[in-house]
Amino acid sequence: MMHATVDWLSVATVLLALVAVFIYLLGRDGRRARLSRRLNQSTQPSGVAYDSAAQAPRGPLALMGRGLQTIGRMLPLFSAAQRSEMGHKLVAAGFRRPGALAVLMGVGVGCVTLTLVLVVTLLWPALTDNGLSLRIGSLLVGAYIGLLLPRLILDRLVIHRQKAIENHFPDALDLLVVCTNAGLGLNAALQRVADELEFLAPALADELALTSAQLQLSGEPAAVLHEMAERIGLASIRSLVTTLIQSRQFGTPIGQALRVLSQSERTARLMRTEAAAAKLAVKITIPMMLFILPTVLIVAAGPAVLTLIAAFAK
Repeated sequence: MMHATVDWLSVATVLLALVAVFIYLLGRDGRRARLSRRLNQSTQPSGVAYDSAAQAPRGPLALMGRGLQTIGRMLPLFSAAQRSEMGHKLVAAGFRRPGALAVLMGVGVGCVTLTLVLVVTLLWPALTDNGLSLRIGSLLVGAYIGLLLPRLILDRLVIHRQKAIENHFPDALDLLVVCTNAGLGLNAALQRVADELEFLAPALADELALTSAQLQLSGEPAAVLHEMAERIGLASIRSLVTTLIQSRQFGTPIGQALRVLSQSERTARLMRTEAAAAKLAVKITIPMMLFILPTVLIVAAGPAVLTLIAAFAK
């Protein structure tokens, strides 16, 4: 029984890991697919219609995504407020495809099904003498955990992306200072910084490129910059947006303001690094007591203990 339980737990862990990897790959491939469609549209000869169905991405991953999207649209497990919140979090995590929310709900359906199967398979045999009410309660708890898992994974993806953007934000500010001092406008400067940071900080480059494209199409730069701040959800990005808007309103030199902001962001990053380094001594105490200290005691006191055992044996 214990061996079967361990096997089921291993299978469940592997399935949850595969679901998380699938969500990550789906969001990463979204931007690549959009760029591919734009390239195909720009290279189409005049008079030739673009067939989106023929150019749609194919393969096992795309088929799985379309299947989850269909399931999510058929079985909307979350309320309207929850779907709105999850939609904002999906955008913050970098998943901007139109069907991303439906895919997430499909993943929720899969997680609920998986947790219910695990409850029925592993927990119900131990509840044979406890009545029907406890079984129904275990099913409800399993369904709640299955609904909670996609949202927890999404929250972790948002936090991971925000940390990646925050770590490279001072470098982007330095590049913005160089571009503005060279005479580039805001749109061109953002696009240039996005091109330079595409491999070093893809998340930040993606956001800056999207903001640059929106500025080219929109006649309200302040609204576009506020949308970027709300989409990313970082205080440092809000400070940048406030600085850019005030510079445009009052006509102040943007280079000097960005230089001061870059210095403050670098100081904040250094303080975060020092705080993380100060926490290492506390975090490493338990691993040292569990893994390193017993090994040291065995190496140091082991020969003496063996000598004493041999002496007392004689």
